[in-house]
Amino acid sequence: MAISKERKTELVTGYDELIKKSQAVIITTYGGMNMLQFNKVRAQIRDAKAEFHVTKNTLIARTFKEAGYIVPEEWLKGATAVSFCFGDPPAVAKLMGQLANEIENLKIVGGVVGGQAVDVAGVKELATLPSLDVIRAQLIGAISGPAAGIVGALNAVVGGVSMVLQARIDKEQPAETPAQA
Repeated sequence: MAISKERKTELVTGYDELIKKSQAVIITTYGGMNMLQFNKVRAQIRDAKAEFHVTKNTLIARTFKEAGYIVPEEWLKGATAVSFCFGDPPAVAKLMGQLANEIENLKIVGGVVGGQAVDVAGVKELATLPSLDVIRAQLIGAISGPAAGIVGALNAVVGGVSMVLQARIDKEQPAETPAQA
């Protein structure tokens, strides 16, 4: 069934908004999935701060092109669905990989990360990256580690100087003699 020009414009606008909000997209085929499987994918993807949309190939291809993404034509053949990752792309890629293993008819064909098309191997590689929270913790540790070392070294120097000064004060002051009765 053909869709109207207005509906096509609506869909392209919607895809464009999703792409602009996304940090990555993962392209899949889904031919033969049932509604229970769709609901499972959508619910789990939603929990990972992403959305799973069945797309019209010509319209999503046009949207990718307008966004400056070069996506191979063969990725957009047959029954296509796209996961738009709004939060942590590695977490979504890992989840999509798990779901593709569980659901026989769900296949990852590629994706776009940082504006660059990545094949299935690239999506699998993305799934192996640490989550955004882990990367942040590692970055904070890398930044604060040397700072903590500097603070410790400065404290040691200040402590050493104060001990030398106290020893000098003790040496300069005459020892008090006990009062004689």
